Amino acid sequence: MIKKIKLISTPENYKTEFITSITKINTVRSQITAKAFIVLELIMLTTHFITNMDNTFEPPDTYYVSMYIIMLFAMIVFLLIFIKLGKNVPKHLTGIRYTGIFFISFILIWCAGISLLDQLTSGQIIVYIVAIIAIAVTPIFEPFILLPIYLIIHSFFLILMPYFQKSAELLFANSINSITFLIMSWAISYMRYKQWTEDFNNKIILQEKNDELKRINKELEEANQKLETLSKTDSLTGVFNRFMFEIKIKDEWNRCKRYFTPLSLIMTDIDYFKLFNDNYGHQAGDYCIQQIAEVLSDCAKRSSDMVARYGGEEFIIVLPHTEKEKALELAEQMRRRVEEISVPHLHSDIADHITISLGVNTIIPSNESSIEEFINNTDKALYKAKEKRNCTCLAEISNKQSLSLKFVINHI
Repeated sequence: MIKKIKLISTPENYKTEFITSITKINTVRSQITAKAFIVLELIMLTTHFITNMDNTFEPPDTYYVSMYIIMLFAMIVFLLIFIKLGKNVPKHLTGIRYTGIFFISFILIWCAGISLLDQLTSGQIIVYIVAIIAIAVTPIFEPFILLPIYLIIHSFFLILMPYFQKSAELLFANSINSITFLIMSWAISYMRYKQWTEDFNNKIILQEKNDELKRINKELEEANQKLETLSKTDSLTGVFNRFMFEIKIKDEWNRCKRYFTPLSLIMTDIDYFKLFNDNYGHQAGDYCIQQIAEVLSDCAKRSSDMVARYGGEEFIIVLPHTEKEKALELAEQMRRRVEEISVPHLHSDIADHITISLGVNTIIPSNESSIEEFINNTDKALYKAKEKRNCTCLAEISNKQSLSLKFVINHI
């Protein structure tokens, strides 16, 4: 049992936090207790002076009044100390701790003194008993700090009681009763401290688990964001992938169809890229694709524009609310910028550096046209451009596109 009692503790890295939390509670409760004693002693002194106004104080009364005055001034001093130290509890942990020990010791000694005086008249020890119980339930002290205080003060109380109480029966009864209450009070103090420690440890465990859960949730959130990004983007170039292009083209098609605004599409391919890969290696080929993606993204700067890797060395650019002339101009800008970066390609039939071919298509979406046909016509424009290489070709207007254009003009 003793071994088990000794095992009451908190984790080493949380000891300061535990002691601080207990000290804060003890500081507040000590201030309240001191104030209560000050009020109580003032009432007792006033009552004694009123009841004995016309009489001479007998020795017991003189002793009682002296005890009340001592308690009054002592509580004022303790209150001031606790108020001063309580302004910064973490800084004054040791000071508050020792002041608290002196505080409860003084209360026990004073109450024992009052109960000894009571032996001269009523033979009661109720004041001392109440103090023993109050010390057990009001502050929160380690059981092995409170136990020696109880034992030392109670030993003196038992030694001095025969000098005040002459009745052997009362002396025996008071001794047994006081010892019984002392043991019970210490047991209560021990259980309270143990419960407080267990609650604090459980709180720490919950806090650590919550912190761990937050960390895991954060990692999962970051992982989900990465997965979401990976699902939307091409792993090599960082631009959007074909899946996101298909979502984007549908959204922009419906939006442009609703507001009768033009939608442009640029499809581009790297010229003689197979020869580049075969002669310079796949790593150089990957780096070349990355550079082309960077150039295209730099040219299509609007937030509504979208650059996506369509497959292999092909890219596709979605340009909402963009007329044919602007799309052609942007495509030419992309072609020139690719030439400017001058990625060496000595095995090309048209230049000593990497070039691209582009197909451009513009449409005002309507019920008479479809996304599939729009993309297919853009691909045909790219095919024509690749026949010449390093050039931009505009898609031919199909019969359906012509009908769509007439429908839009008539609607307007």
